[in-house]
Amino acid sequence: MSNGNQLNKSISVGHIVATVGLLVGGFAFIYDLRESVAIQAFQLDSVEDRLERVVQRTDDQFGEIMDHLIRLEEKLDSMIIED
Repeated sequence: MSNGNQLNKSISVGHIVATVGLLVGGFAFIYDLRESVAIQAFQLDSVEDRLERVVQRTDDQFGEIMDHLIRLEEKLDSMIIED
């Protein structure tokens, strides 16, 4: 008579191959994920550097514009005072 539990305690070659395949696939996935994170971090650093240069250039241009406005204002003041 059988009690309905038919467990086979042997390990087949297919199970071993499948387990090794899953392990290799898992390690490959983790390696690719780490590589992707490293690439993203490098790209983020590059974007931050570019943004800092843009901010610096914008600040410099703003300073030049303000200098020009002050100079124009002084010229207008001198023209108005002369009249």
